[in-house]
Amino acid sequence: MALTGDLKTFNFVDIFQVIAKDKKSGILLVEWKDITVAYYVKDGEILFARPVDRIFRVYTDRDFDLLLDKLRISKETLSRTVERFLISRLDIKEGVFSFTPGFIKYGSDYSIAYPIEKLIVLASRNLTPEEVSRKISDEMLTFEVLDGVQEKLKRAEITPEEEKVFSLVNGERTVFDIRRESGLDNLTVDRALYAFLALGVIRRKKKEKKQKPSIALDLLMKIIERIREL
Repeated sequence: MALTGDLKTFNFVDIFQVIAKDKKSGILLVEWKDITVAYYVKDGEILFARPVDRIFRVYTDRDFDLLLDKLRISKETLSRTVERFLISRLDIKEGVFSFTPGFIKYGSDYSIAYPIEKLIVLASRNLTPEEVSRKISDEMLTFEVLDGVQEKLKRAEITPEEEKVFSLVNGERTVFDIRRESGLDNLTVDRALYAFLALGVIRRKKKEKKQKPSIALDLLMKIIERIREL
C-alpha cells in the first residue's frame, strides 16, 4: 500500500519512522513548490536522491544500478545527493509526498552514509512546537527506555544535549521533570523525546491500574465489622 500525505500534517520524522519500521524498498516522492525529488529506498534506508521533471519517468527506470550508470553517478557519491536534496530541505513544511513500495530492483553493494535513525534525529531538530505537541501533549507524561537500544542510538548520532534527555528517561520522571532537570529549553527536550519515540528506543509508560476490591469482598468486610460490633 502506498503511503501518501501532506508535510503540513505528516512530518519527516513520521515518514522516516514508517520507512524504518517496515524496512521496505521503493521510492519516496516529495513534491515541493520549487522542485520534485525522488528518494530511492532500500530495506528502509535512503540511498539516493534526484530531482525529476516528470513524475512518470521515476517509474520507467526499474534497475537501480542501470539508472546510476545512465545518470553517470558513482556509488561513492550517493551520500552527496542525500545531503543536497534531502537533509538541506528537512525544515521545509510545504509539499506533498508519496511512498510506493517496489518498482525498483537493487543490488547489494551500497554504503549507507545517513542511516534512517540519523535522518529521524536530524528531522526532529526542525519540528515546530505544534508538531511536537502531537506526541508530547502533556507535561505529566512518563516514558520508559526499551531494551537493546544502544545500536539504534549509535546509528542516530545524537548530540550531548539529546543524550542528556535520554539519560533522564527512567519510567518515573515526567516530561515536566525532564525539562526541569535537563536545564534545556522545553522545545529541545520535546524534540528529543519525539525523536526517541520515533526511533523506538522509548515508549510511553502505561499507568498502573489499581485493582478495586470486588463487591463480594467489600460486602464480606462490612459483615465482619457488624459481627465485631455485636
